Amino acid sequence: MGAATLLWLGVLLFLLRYDGVPVQTFLSALFFVLFFAVSVTYYGRTRIVVDANGLTYRGMVRTRRFTFDDIRKVDVLPGPLTVYAVRGSRGLMHFTSLFTHHQRLARLLVERAGLTPQRA
Repeated sequence: MGAATLLWLGVLLFLLRYDGVPVQTFLSALFFVLFFAVSVTYYGRTRIVVDANGLTYRGMVRTRRFTFDDIRKVDVLPGPLTVYAVRGSRGLMHFTSLFTHHQRLARLLVERAGLTPQRA
């Protein structure tokens, strides 16, 4: 994500050197710079810490605490980027397959919350 941010920033700076470049081209490059910068910030800030009683999820703007008893369901949404949706009595949190050990974390949450894995 960081490399993509730098790449698009380079493209934007490159485009600024030339006259006659359409405004839409500048806006497209600026969009990708902002998109990847937000992605870097999101994944740099997000952290999931598991302890003996539950987990703490620190997202981009808020931090939530879930005990294992709070967790009601863990949905796995497969695709090019797998999304794990953890539903609890106090709300929802999610993480993706971009996290290191994401499958291990999902299995741990299902196991410690006493949930039964189900096949789709």
